[in-house]
Amino acid sequence: MAEQKKAVLMMHIDQEQGKLWQTALATQLLDVVWENTPFDLVQYLGNCDRQKLPNLLLMDMGLKSSRSETLQSSSVCQWVNEQKAPIKVVLFNPRQERIKDIEHSWALRRGAADVLPRLSRENLMAEVARVTALIGCSLISQPLEKIAQGLGAMSTQVLEQESMTIADINEINVRSKADLKSDSGSAVMYRGVRIRR
Repeated sequence: MAEQKKAVLMMHIDQEQGKLWQTALATQLLDVVWENTPFDLVQYLGNCDRQKLPNLLLMDMGLKSSRSETLQSSSVCQWVNEQKAPIKVVLFNPRQERIKDIEHSWALRRGAADVLPRLSRENLMAEVARVTALIGCSLISQPLEKIAQGLGAMSTQVLEQESMTIADINEINVRSKADLKSDSGSAVMYRGVRIRR
């Protein structure tokens, strides 16, 4: 019997970035559904059969609730944690080339597995590798290399990122989480959440 494809639900409003993510993740033999019209994700997930929940939810962190001005990312992460749902929530910021440390800390405190910047030629391989590693899939690099080539001129930074293995990325993620837990320095407030620096 063939193994069932892992499912990814994307909630992106930015059309260009949504198409790029959808194309990149589809090359990884994932079942990708892209919703670009906002709706209440908590209600949607609550109505899903537990067996049909996506393995990964990749959502725009700026996505607001249809009924208020609150961010859906907080309520979705809270729902996933409360329900102990087998979903990895990855937040995405299509407006930034690089995620700030405080933004990353905020996302992890909310319960997200990671937070990613906008995709570009320079980070395509590394960001897709981070996502596939989270759901236990091996990276299929050849089709991603073709997509990256279509995005612009190659830089040395791309070559450095392409040489990173999934083990390297996992080690970086583990160190980042350990640093967050062991850091006893001053705290700051970010989007209503106290975060240690």
